[in-house]
Formats: sequence, C-alpha cells, structure tokens
Amino acid sequence: MIKRRADEVIAYDVKEAYGSDAEGVAIRWISDLRTGGDEYLHHFALRYFTIKPEGYLAPHKHPWEQEIIVTKGKGQVVMNNKAFEANPGDVFYFAANELHGFRNVADSSFEFYCVIGCVEKGENCIGL
Repeated sequence: MIKRRADEVIAYDVKEAYGSDAEGVAIRWISDLRTGGDEYLHHFALRYFTIKPEGYLAPHKHPWEQEIIVTKGKGQVVMNNKAFEANPGDVFYFAANELHGFRNVADSSFEFYCVIGCVEKGENCIGL
C-alpha cells in the first residue's frame, strides 16, 4: 500500500509543462507508472487538475480513455463540440480519441480527479 496526500504532490502548469493550449491549469500526478514497485500493475494513472477562474484546457484528444470526477467549483466540460455543466460529484467518461476540454466558469477554482488508462508500455502514464 502507498499513502499520499494529494495536496502535497507538486503541481505543474499544464501550458508550461506540455505546451498545451491551456491557461491557468495545474496538474498533480498523484500516481503514475513510477509509483511503487513491480507489485503494482500500473494499468492506470491518477491526476488532479485545478483550473483557475477563466482558465481552460482547450479541446484535445488522445489514444487513451479518461474519467474525471469533479470535486470543487463549477466548470464546463466540452465533448465533441458540445458544452456540459460540471459540478462537484459529476463524473464524465471520455473514450479513447474522443474530443474533450475543460473551462472554469466560476469565480473560484474548478477542480477534479482524472484517471487515465495506460496504453502500450504506459508512456502516457509517466508524470512529471
């Protein structure tokens, strides 16, 4: 077993770290391919996103599936060019290669956990 506190994991600016079309978005890699030893199968990675007011992560797609659960704030989730309201407790599932993005529409931070499936050798599941 591994125990961590999500708020103690280093947050990275998504635009700076990945060159993504994003503003005011931070990512914390809670668990990734390097977490633990060989006894962990690493079929998924857990991340935590914080989006500042007026911040966004532009629509994008990738070859792995993804699921989020909103924990704080109010935002919009864009899937295939349609916007959906996102509030604490809401869960969204994105299939591989499904176009999706996020936008904060409130005066406080919009936050969510994000689980991604690791594909092939898991290169997409290696955090910063």
